Amino acid sequence: MIKKAIEKANSRAEQIRNLTEKHISKEKDVETKLGSSLLKDSEVDKAFETAREAVPTDMKRIVVPAFGFSGGTQTTRPEWGPDGQFDEQVTGLTFDNPKDGAKQVLKQKDGVIIFYDGPGRKEKTEDFLKKHPDTLKTSEGVKSFIDYLKANVVNDDGKADVWDTDTKFVSGLKDAPTIEDIKPGQVGAYVKKKEAVKAFYVNFGTEFKGPAGTPQIADKDGAYIVRDSDGNTRMVQKKEFLKAYEFPKTKIDPRLAKRGSNAK
Repeated sequence: MIKKAIEKANSRAEQIRNLTEKHISKEKDVETKLGSSLLKDSEVDKAFETAREAVPTDMKRIVVPAFGFSGGTQTTRPEWGPDGQFDEQVTGLTFDNPKDGAKQVLKQKDGVIIFYDGPGRKEKTEDFLKKHPDTLKTSEGVKSFIDYLKANVVNDDGKADVWDTDTKFVSGLKDAPTIEDIKPGQVGAYVKKKEAVKAFYVNFGTEFKGPAGTPQIADKDGAYIVRDSDGNTRMVQKKEFLKAYEFPKTKIDPRLAKRGSNAK
């Protein structure tokens, strides 16, 4: 009886061990599959060798300078330098961009909230700040402002698209004020200068660790990886990319065009 009980217990233990190993194996397979969607730096650099050039459209970016707030926390924020990307130690406010699932870090010293223009967006933003003049003075106030933007201003298709930048970027926009003249709460709407970038398309689910604190993820329609002349590289969702950029039309030899028009 005792021997049979021991054999039965050992058999049960073996079954549990096999099930556990099988479960762990499945988890590893899932991790490998998820990991394979994360673009490597070498893959990105290789893709840019044959990427197409695109130029900004007249789509405006709404910018809300929000620096100088109290209550920021120490964190890291990816930045770009002569030798490529590096992690900068900053004091700021962390928030997420629902559009691509990436963490944003609004810098306390020169941070700016930015999003694409759309019907009524600038007016809603200015109206909120007028009703809540102290909201940008503290990290709690800034967070409530960003939450308002996500829920009421930039949520047209169910996924709000709002991210961070800085006063240096804003000063480089067309007709924007100089860095010294940019003030907190001063809402502006500007277009990018017609400087070409390179871009290539990636499929839904592709992950890219660009300037955001966490990997950006391509939405259901896919996305474009964009690199400017300074080497700054980021992911832009396809829908937003096609509003903000355009690929120059290929010039066609008039003789070929004429020949094509006579084709049956």
